[in-house]
Amino acid sequence: MEKNQQKQEFLAETSAMNNNDCSEQEQPQQRFVWPWVGLVANIPTEVEQSGRRVGKSGSTLRDEFTLKGFNPTRVQPIWNFKGHSGFALVEFTKDFEGFECAMKFERSFETDRHGKRDWENGIRLRDNKLYGWVAREDDYNRSDIVGKNVKKKRDLKSIVQIMEEDERKMVHLVENMSQSIEMNKQCKQELEQKVDETSRFLESLELHNVLLNKTYQEGIEKMQMNMEELYQQVLGGHEKSLAELEAKREKLDERARLIEQRATINEEEMEKSRLEREMNQKAMWEQNEANEEAMKLAEKHQKEKEKLHKRIMEMEAKLNETQELELEIEKLKGTTNVMKHMVGSDGDEDIVKKMAKTQIELDARETALHDKMMTLTEKERMTNDEYQDARKEMIQVWNANEELMKQEKIRVKRMGQLNPEPFLPAVMKKHKVTQSRAEIKAMQLCSVWEANIGDVQWTPFRVDESDGTAKVWTLNLGV
Repeated sequence: MEKNQQKQEFLAETSAMNNNDCSEQEQPQQRFVWPWVGLVANIPTEVEQSGRRVGKSGSTLRDEFTLKGFNPTRVQPIWNFKGHSGFALVEFTKDFEGFECAMKFERSFETDRHGKRDWENGIRLRDNKLYGWVAREDDYNRSDIVGKNVKKKRDLKSIVQIMEEDERKMVHLVENMSQSIEMNKQCKQELEQKVDETSRFLESLELHNVLLNKTYQEGIEKMQMNMEELYQQVLGGHEKSLAELEAKREKLDERARLIEQRATINEEEMEKSRLEREMNQKAMWEQNEANEEAMKLAEKHQKEKEKLHKRIMEMEAKLNETQELELEIEKLKGTTNVMKHMVGSDGDEDIVKKMAKTQIELDARETALHDKMMTLTEKERMTNDEYQDARKEMIQVWNANEELMKQEKIRVKRMGQLNPEPFLPAVMKKHKVTQSRAEIKAMQLCSVWEANIGDVQWTPFRVDESDGTAKVWTLNLGV
């Protein structure tokens, strides 16, 4: 009803608008640009410094027209290569309400004598106000920039065509709605049948469920009664068995306490005796092994000492022989020198021969002496190497069995090695510094001591006998 009323108002407005120009038979054939659009002309523009024309924005014009009650959806200024052309498109909604707003828009400008006819009268009769009208077929067919923008996504339609199209849409909509209603009715009937069937099925299920619950409750009650009787029987038998077991446990506990008391005494004594025997046997075994190892090392060391002593005696004998040879060589050298002086004074041939013979004998003895010295040096080096190997082996054995060798008289003593632990307390006691600085100072002092120990001339004490009595003074040790 409301839409038909809008159509009647639409036709009345159209006939009133064209009453002065066309006959009543030609009114429905007038064609408008659809969707509805209006044209606004004579929009003020100005030239920027860049030479481009600018004017009011579309949003500003839309707000102004909205305040006047025209309700446009959008106002789009028309631009050309120079900038703003002074024209704008005013778009309205596609329905009859939009057409009513477009007609109101056009009538407001015609009432103010700023409609399309006033615009087309010529530039001389125009003023600075805006001109506006609804776009029709002549505006659609314009070849300028305005016509090109009007044609974009728009078409020409008469009122009769719009109404016929609207009626076709309405008929199609009614047919679709009728089909939907028929389909909904069929669906409703089918759903009602399914609801009835489901209701009957649920009623049968409910009845069956009631019977099952009744049977289940009866079975549960009977089972509970049987379980209660069985529980009472089991509980009675359990209490009886528990009492018997408790009595037997008490007897067994008493008997076990007596046995444990006797066994504990015997086991403790036996365990103590066994441990003492094992410890004693282990100690004897370790001591025997240590003694055997020490005896072997001592015997080996004794043999090495005897061998070394023998070699030293041989070396001393050879040294004596060498010294005797050196003395004979010195004597021969002296004799040779005397003979040289005698030859120089008298020129005796016998003396010359003796001197030559003595020189040959001297050279032979010097060669023999050199050979003996080389042999003696080689034997001394070999003896020293063997002695050092035996010494290192004994030290390794003593170090590896240090715990076993505590009771022995033969020990290994390290010479020339400092213990750095006493240096830290001495530094902290004297200087009263922090732990970190004291550790650094102690390390430095230990390094100085190690360097001084290597010097055979260094001693940390000084003896003063100036007053006839010996006094020992401690030197500055660097603490």
